[in-house]
Amino acid sequence: MKIIKKAVACLAVCGSIFLSSAEAEIIGISFPNYAKNSWLIQGQFLQNYLEEDGYGVSFMLADNVRNQKSDIRAMIDSGCDVLVVAAIEDKALSEVLTEAKKKNITVIAYDKLIMNSDAVDYYVTFDHYSEGVKRAQYLVDKFNLNERKSRLNVEFFSGALSDNVARDIYNGEMSVLDPYFESGILGCLSFETDFEQTTARHWNSTAAQRRLRHVISLSQYQRRSKNKKLDIIISSGNEIPGALVKTLTREYGYKKKDLPFITGQDCSEDSFSQIQQGQLPMCVFKDPQTLAYMTKVVVDRIYNKGIVTFPENSSYFNGVDDIPTYVLPVSVVDSSNVENYVTAVQEEKKDLSFIRL
Repeated sequence: MKIIKKAVACLAVCGSIFLSSAEAEIIGISFPNYAKNSWLIQGQFLQNYLEEDGYGVSFMLADNVRNQKSDIRAMIDSGCDVLVVAAIEDKALSEVLTEAKKKNITVIAYDKLIMNSDAVDYYVTFDHYSEGVKRAQYLVDKFNLNERKSRLNVEFFSGALSDNVARDIYNGEMSVLDPYFESGILGCLSFETDFEQTTARHWNSTAAQRRLRHVISLSQYQRRSKNKKLDIIISSGNEIPGALVKTLTREYGYKKKDLPFITGQDCSEDSFSQIQQGQLPMCVFKDPQTLAYMTKVVVDRIYNKGIVTFPENSSYFNGVDDIPTYVLPVSVVDSSNVENYVTAVQEEKKDLSFIRL
C-alpha cells in the first residue's frame, strides 16, 4: 500500500467559491456534497496540491444537479482554465460543459465518468471494475464456492443508478459471480439481481434501508431457516453497509451471530473500526489523496507540456468519445491487514489538522 503524504496548508471550509491567487491559472473544482464530507476532504486535498504548485483554485460543493450546473457556470464565467468535475449525475452536465468547450476550457472528469459529452478531455479514476472483481473473488474464496455443495442466498445493494461507477462495480462483481448463480450455488430469493433493480439514489443509505425492507417482505428471509436464510449482502457505498446492519438488528431482531456477510465499499476510518470490532468483514480501499494528487499531475502536464500522456490503450468510452484515462488500483481490507491501513490513516491525519468539519 502506498499513500501519498504531504504537508498541507490551512484551507477554509467551502460553502461558496474558494478563490485564491487570482493572477494565476484558475482551476475550478465541482464536487457533490454528500457521503459524510468525503467529497469535501477530497476537494481540499486537490485544492492544496494545486495551490502548492501556484494555481488559483475555485472549489464548490453542490447538493443537487441544478446547483452543480450553476456552480460550473459561475466557474466558467470567472475565467477558469481547467474544470475538475465529479458529476452528481453522469448524464446531466452535457449542456453546461458545452459552454466550457466553447471557451476552450479543459475538462477533467474526477472519479466518475461524465457521459454523453464531447467536452470531456481527461478522466482520472480508480479501477472500479476491478473493485467489483476483487470483492466478488473475496466471496468466492471466503465461502469456498468452487467446492461448496449447498446454496447460499445473496442480495445486491448497488450504488446510484445515475452513476457509471456503480455500474462498473456491479459488472465486475457479476463477471465473477454469474457462473455460481447459473450453477445454483448462489441464489437470490427476491429475484432482483439486475443492476437497475438494486440501486439506491445517490448512494443513499435511507433508500437502501427501504429496499432491504422490501427485499425481506418479498423473500420472507428468516434468521434460522436453512433455505430462507439471507447469507450474503453485496453492498456498495460508504454508509450503506452500516445502515443495513442497523435495519437488520433493530427492526428484524438479528443478533451479531445471525447477520449475513455484508461487504463494504470505500474504506473509511469507521470501516476500519468496524472491521477491528468484527462488525464489518471487509471493505475496498481507494486512497482519495492519491487520486487528488494524480489529478494535479494531469493539470501540471496540461500547462507544462501541452499534452498529457496516459498509459497505452487506457481510455473509457463516455457515449461520445474515448476519454484518455488514468486508472488507480484498489485493494481489499479485512482483519488480516486492517492494522496497516489504520496506521497509514493515522499518519495522514497529522496532515489534516486544518480541516474543520
